[in-house]
Amino acid sequence: MKIWIRLFSLLIALVLLAGCVKNPGDTMNLKQHSGPVKVKSAGDSPAELKEGRHIVPIHTLQNTAYVSLADFTQATGYHGAWLRDGSYGVGDYDAIWRFRTGQTTVDAAGKNVRMPASAIKEDNQLYIPVSGLQQLFGKLTVFTVETDDVAFYPKPSSNETGVNGGSQDFGDARKKPAKTAMAVASGESNATRDDTLVAFAKKYLGIVYEFGAGPYKESGTFDCSSFTQLVFEQFNVKLPRVASQQAEMGTYVARDNLQVGDLLFFYVPGRFKSNETVGHVGIYIGDGNMIHASPEPENGVQVTPINKQYWKDTFLYAKRYF
Repeated sequence: MKIWIRLFSLLIALVLLAGCVKNPGDTMNLKQHSGPVKVKSAGDSPAELKEGRHIVPIHTLQNTAYVSLADFTQATGYHGAWLRDGSYGVGDYDAIWRFRTGQTTVDAAGKNVRMPASAIKEDNQLYIPVSGLQQLFGKLTVFTVETDDVAFYPKPSSNETGVNGGSQDFGDARKKPAKTAMAVASGESNATRDDTLVAFAKKYLGIVYEFGAGPYKESGTFDCSSFTQLVFEQFNVKLPRVASQQAEMGTYVARDNLQVGDLLFFYVPGRFKSNETVGHVGIYIGDGNMIHASPEPENGVQVTPINKQYWKDTFLYAKRYF
């Protein structure tokens, strides 16, 4: 009799144990039920951005932990591509970071940043060391390094962006300022310069956009910052190559006090990256319009009305250079 009682007790224990294993709250199956968004290896279709984390797999190369830049950009919403000069560019509407195969030095918006190990190219993909992610992207993305992967988390979104509030319209300055000493010396009026600048910029309407475009004479294409650089060079203003660098120059102006030639800086929305980083630049040409090189809403150099909610929400600030 005692043997049957023990067998019955053992059977109950096994049933209870099986019930615990099926419990979705069991810590052994936590990852299975938390539903992270897996980022497929490059070459597969992009993962859909959803609430929750994005997982980028870690690859061991030369006894070091690496991640694919293609997987990284897919997870964070940045754009990544091989450029004509052989480097791999990462950014929004221009290449902020440029990586080269076999090198530890990264061109990050004109500044050299050194990774702990060199970039490795395999199967037309470029891999960078996991240990270099914090220095390169730590201020712009939120992530944790786990045993087999890197988990990226959504950044909190702000209800109000831009120095003067996201709901305010863009507008022209009410009164033109006095002519600069340079303009007086050359006999040039502000009105003449404005008209000339707009006419010069519009000569390039329809020129195709290319991420990380090379010099226009060689490539025949523009990205957002190479276009502003070329236009301003025509008027003796030397701008750096990348939008985030251009934003470090000039004088801040309010969005309702704009003049022709002011540069407008925007962030490119993304739940997995910072909404405070310059990702796009355009030239204000008056009457609530800007001219810029962009892949959308059309591809190429285009004139866009900016008193629309998207541009109001993503506006960071305006700068004046003349």
